[in-house]
Amino acid sequence: MIKRATFSYVYFLTRVFFIGFGFSFLFNIANKDAWLSFLIGHIGSLGIVYLIAQIKKRYTKKSFLTEKGHFFLKLLVVIFATLVAIEILFIFQTLASNFFLVKSPAWFILLPALFLVFRICKNSWTTIGRVGSILMYISLFMVIIALFTLVGYCHSDNYLPIWVTDLPHILQGAIYYMAYSCSPLIFMIFIPETDNSLPKYYFIANLTIIIMGVLIIGILGPDLINIYRYPEYMVLKVIKILNFIEKVENIFGIATLFDLFMVLTISMNTAKEKLPKKRKNIWFSLLLLFVFSCSLFLGIHYDFALQFYYYLPVLLIGFMITILLGIILAMKKRTKI
Repeated sequence: MIKRATFSYVYFLTRVFFIGFGFSFLFNIANKDAWLSFLIGHIGSLGIVYLIAQIKKRYTKKSFLTEKGHFFLKLLVVIFATLVAIEILFIFQTLASNFFLVKSPAWFILLPALFLVFRICKNSWTTIGRVGSILMYISLFMVIIALFTLVGYCHSDNYLPIWVTDLPHILQGAIYYMAYSCSPLIFMIFIPETDNSLPKYYFIANLTIIIMGVLIIGILGPDLINIYRYPEYMVLKVIKILNFIEKVENIFGIATLFDLFMVLTISMNTAKEKLPKKRKNIWFSLLLLFVFSCSLFLGIHYDFALQFYYYLPVLLIGFMITILLGIILAMKKRTKI
């Protein structure tokens, strides 16, 4: 159960920021050579994931953040978790309103998701792990079927000529790839009773991202990948089962909603664990209300949300480096004491 839960956490956290954000942004930077950014970023991110795994291993033995003190580090974790939750809920809102619940108001889409998050977080990580384990197998099954089906729609001409994008843009895409795939794994440090095989689980989850990115380029081509806001969803529209069953993209698209819901739950429960113990439920309810309000604001002021979308990778990198360094310094200080 622990291994399945850990795998589900890593699987969802690794994939989530490529929905609506990651793929479209990386294609805008490196165009059809984005697959090179994927590979370079994947190799570099394995080192970061290994560092996170080692920190988690020591952090589990010295769980000092559950003790008194380290206020600013806890506050930083809460801010980061809140930022992730706002972005995830905004993606959830735009994806659902554009493709699934077209005529539904934003508040109607957001409220059920937040209510489920509140109910699941009341039972903490045990329930989250069980829900994640079930949803992961459903999501992984859908993703594998979709990937195998999409291979037949690729055109080799869309990859040629290779490496027409300059190296700085490819490296920028690689760095942003690392930010999208690695930064949410910070939450793994604070989740108790998990397996420590993070690099192995990350490699598997990351493989689905790389394959999907390569398939998107091969199907849409260098022009269309820069037009669509959700290229990972648009390629699903080409799928035909048995050559006559069409419009199955919503069925396969459900897997993306699983990613969003699980990461929203993980981030909010991480924030909840770092809130003051006194009147924690009240603080948590206020935090959910704040996340709800910010997501509605981004949905109404879409131009502002798009501007923020360009700064998101930098923010993710900044929070990831700061939190990791803060934990390392705090552990070293505690060891000396």
